[in-house]
Amino acid sequence: MPRRLFVAIAMSAFLAAMLSFIPALSIRQMDVPAFQASRPVDLSEQNVVDLFTFLSTHYKIKRVKWENPSVFVDLTVSPQDSIEINRVYKDFYGLTYDVFRLTGNVQHIFFRLLEKEEEKAKTSKLLVAIEAERPKRAVSMAAPDDIQNFEEHVRSRFSVLIDPYFYERVSP
Repeated sequence: MPRRLFVAIAMSAFLAAMLSFIPALSIRQMDVPAFQASRPVDLSEQNVVDLFTFLSTHYKIKRVKWENPSVFVDLTVSPQDSIEINRVYKDFYGLTYDVFRLTGNVQHIFFRLLEKEEEKAKTSKLLVAIEAERPKRAVSMAAPDDIQNFEEHVRSRFSVLIDPYFYERVSP
């Protein structure tokens, strides 16, 4: 009886030792950092909506259109809504920063803020149009949290077209 118990213990220890070496032999694994930079997404017609559902804006996104390598984003306000100029520029810069940071194939972003006039007529008035081109180096864009004055920052770095009517709509 003791002899069988000793053989069973020896066999169990041998099997446990052999099984512990199998993962080390079959998978040569390197340590992977828990927080690492992810690869940029290649934007396409299939995932453009997925990307913009994660991005937040103050004004409503009406339309997003992908035409390789450009993205067209339309935001809308109704005639009753008050418009804050800093929020418009903050929305634009936040979208631009996130799209260029998260994607690899977007080269241009065309941003428009529209005022929808009538539901039945389905017409809109262009208030602001801004165009952004991907910088040569991705790190050259400042994080939105680091910017004090969005209007000044955007106007000095991007092409901005403003309708004179827009300033009438801006709330004091």
